[in-house]
Amino acid sequence: MRILAAGQTDVGCVRKHNEDNFLVDAELNLFIVADGLGGHAAGEVASQIVVDKVGQFISQTVEQDRTWPLEYDVSLPYDGNRLKAALMLADQAILDDIRGNPERESMGSTVVAALLRDNHATLVHVGDSRAYLVNASEIRQITRDHSWVAEQVANGILTSEEARKHPFRNVITQALGNGGDLDVAVQDVEIAELDCLLLCSDGLSGMLQDQDIWQIVNNADSPQSAVQKLVKDARANGGEDNITAVLVQIRPDE
Repeated sequence: MRILAAGQTDVGCVRKHNEDNFLVDAELNLFIVADGLGGHAAGEVASQIVVDKVGQFISQTVEQDRTWPLEYDVSLPYDGNRLKAALMLADQAILDDIRGNPERESMGSTVVAALLRDNHATLVHVGDSRAYLVNASEIRQITRDHSWVAEQVANGILTSEEARKHPFRNVITQALGNGGDLDVAVQDVEIAELDCLLLCSDGLSGMLQDQDIWQIVNNADSPQSAVQKLVKDARANGGEDNITAVLVQIRPDE
C-alpha cells in the first residue's frame, strides 16, 4: 500500500492571524492538526509547540527502548503509548513556556494526530479537533469532541444538529496547556485501500456539513486538491475560524 497525504491551513475570513499548525511527515507516517487557543496570548505558539514536540518524540521512539519518560500504559500498544506520551510532553512544554512568559497564561491547544502502520491508524486527540474516516460509501467521525455540546449529545440532551448551532458549541472541556488533568483519547482504526483519513480543526468541521466533506473528498483526484477545495468551501461558508485540513489516503501499490 502507498500513503498519499496533503495538508493546508488558512486564516479564514474573520480572524486576524492563524493559530493553527499542522504536520505531514511521510517518512514517519505521522499526521497532526493542532488548533491554538488564546488569541493575543499566543495560541499559534502553543500549537507550534505541539507539532514540534510530538514530531520530535515520535522520531526519537521509532525503535523500542526500555526507558520511557512517563508511566507506560500496558493496556495500549506501543504506538498508542508513543502518541499519548508525546501529547503529555507537549502539554508540559506549553506549561513550561507559560511559566517563562506569563503574558501567555491563557494559551493552549487542541490536537488530533495519527500514526499509520500497515493497514491501521493509531489516533489521539484532545479537544475538538477531529478525525473522520471517508470512503466511497460513507463519512464517519471517529473522534468524539471533548466539548460541552458533545457531552450533551452523548447524554441524549441535544441532537447533533442542535449541537452545531448551540451558543456553547465552542466550549471545550479538554486542551493542552490548561493545567488540569489531561484526558488523552487513544484509539486504533482499521484503514482499507482507498480509504481516506481526514484530520481537521473546528474551523473546517464547523463550516461544512459531513455530507459536503464526503462529496469534496470523493470528487477530488488527489489529497492535495481535496484539502484545497475543503479550505476554499469553508471560507466560502463564512470562514469564522482558522481552517486546517490534513487528508491521508491509502492506495494500492502500483
